[in-house]
Amino acid sequence: MNSIDLLRWIHVLSAATWLGEVIVINVILIPVLAQLEREKRAWFMAAVFPRVFQLASIIVATALLSGAALNLSMSGWDLHTAIARLFSGSRWGYAILIAGSLGLGLGLFHFVAESRLEPRVVAAESSAEQADLEIVLRRLKIIPRVGLGILLVIFLLMMAAAHGL
Repeated sequence: MNSIDLLRWIHVLSAATWLGEVIVINVILIPVLAQLEREKRAWFMAAVFPRVFQLASIIVATALLSGAALNLSMSGWDLHTAIARLFSGSRWGYAILIAGSLGLGLGLFHFVAESRLEPRVVAAESSAEQADLEIVLRRLKIIPRVGLGILLVIFLLMMAAAHGL
């Protein structure tokens, strides 16, 4: 197995894990969270979501770094060539450029905006304010849904690029 194949496997597996994690959050964790009583809801958020955020950080970083390394390795480890391939005017280049940009944007959002949400999730357990808990819950409902939509677009673009469409 050469470096391109290894990087491709790492990239595909980490991206699929990222998508799977966001699906689990949207389909399982958020609905369970919404049905819990207030005290249990705060405990559940404080116990589960910091771990979810940590796992997401590892997965996101792996997907982004392996994707960049894959493009570089396919270009003979020449940065100029790797960038030129993205802007070559080909469908492959545009699909990878758009999907990669969306993935980078979503990853940066995770590391910047979601990292500011994590302390609020942890603090929700000890907070006496119902309004604080509701704000955190509302954000935990919206952010993963938007993320899921963006990840699905990324997957469709990457699949199109991989199949030469």
